Amino acid sequence: MSKVLKNALSQYGYNLVALPKEGIVPLLLLYKNKKDVSSSGNNLDKLFAIADSPPPIVSENNTTLSLQQNSTVSFDGKAGINILDWLLHKLKMGKLSGEFNMNHINSLEISYQNVLEDHVSLLELDNFISGSEPEVEQFNTFKEKLKDSELYVINSLLKSNSFSISALNGNGQKVDLEATIKGIVDADVNIERSKKDHVVLEHKNATPIVFAFKAQRIIYDHKKWWQFFKKGDAKFRIKDEQDVVLKGDSDFPTQSLKKNNELINI
Repeated sequence: MSKVLKNALSQYGYNLVALPKEGIVPLLLLYKNKKDVSSSGNNLDKLFAIADSPPPIVSENNTTLSLQQNSTVSFDGKAGINILDWLLHKLKMGKLSGEFNMNHINSLEISYQNVLEDHVSLLELDNFISGSEPEVEQFNTFKEKLKDSELYVINSLLKSNSFSISALNGNGQKVDLEATIKGIVDADVNIERSKKDHVVLEHKNATPIVFAFKAQRIIYDHKKWWQFFKKGDAKFRIKDEQDVVLKGDSDFPTQSLKKNNELINI
């Protein structure tokens, strides 16, 4: 079991994407699967196709100073190395060799740089859902999920194409990773040492990948459920959902967690 030792983004209500990647967007519809959460592969308006108002417009590539300075996650040694290898691969920077020695690394801190935010207005999202009618005949799988308030929608995400790393050994002393990193990354990757003695890696041509998100739970107010096909009988609203982690080694499997310091393989 991989562990997150500290997540600075939790204070802003962001959940972690355990394996950052492309393809995660605002308005992506998620559903609860037993204790886990999975992607429906569709945006919200595919299910809520009949609405009084259009879906909220996505605002892209916003910069936020507070997030620029606090997009830091600390992992235990094993988890940190796995994430580092994944980031190098996804951002087309290189790949850790099998000879990489991780035994002396007790913890690894990753700070995302040049952070961009995509989001939708919560007011517009709430207005859209509360004034919408679901097309459940085309989504029979989600009928019970909708009834049981087990559907979620992403309303905000963070993405980046660069990051910095810092490692500590078992004695709490910093491990110098600069020489090792320089030996494995591609020539197009810029490497420099930050003021905090972190090694910063940036590939300006790499597509940003999503590493954190906010999600809203779609709440069904139980009233005449079996007549909810009739417009006005079904009432829906949204509620902020935290402590959900997107996790997977394929397209978009996810994992719902109760604790803020664990990433669980599924």
